[in-house]
Amino acid sequence: MRILIGAAAAALLLASPALAQEAAPSACAGFAAAPTLPDGATANAAAITAGDASFRTWHAAGAEKLGQCRAEVEAARARVRDLEALHNAAAEQLNGTRDAWQVEVNEYNARGGENRRERGGVRTGGATSN
Repeated sequence: MRILIGAAAAALLLASPALAQEAAPSACAGFAAAPTLPDGATANAAAITAGDASFRTWHAAGAEKLGQCRAEVEAARARVRDLEALHNAAAEQLNGTRDAWQVEVNEYNARGGENRRERGGVRTGGATSN
């Protein structure tokens, strides 16, 4: 358990500088506007050929940018999984320690407890815990 807690703390410390940085520009923003396509009902062959070239150039650039966006989405999902693991480890530590402490308090109270200030309380280190 201590190793898990230490690993979680180390990961959190290493992640802290990354959390403090400003967000980098997203590959998922700034897609080029679609080109104006010729009207197939009225365009001549030259207009269709030029429209096809314009469309192919635009589509290829968009497909490449979309691939970069997909990679960014997958990296964000991995980051969320890492943060969830850190969160879960911290929650496990907090809850496990709380539960272990409650067992100890219950054992102390069951044997009558010394210097009890009030019914159901326990005195530890000068502080009262209920």
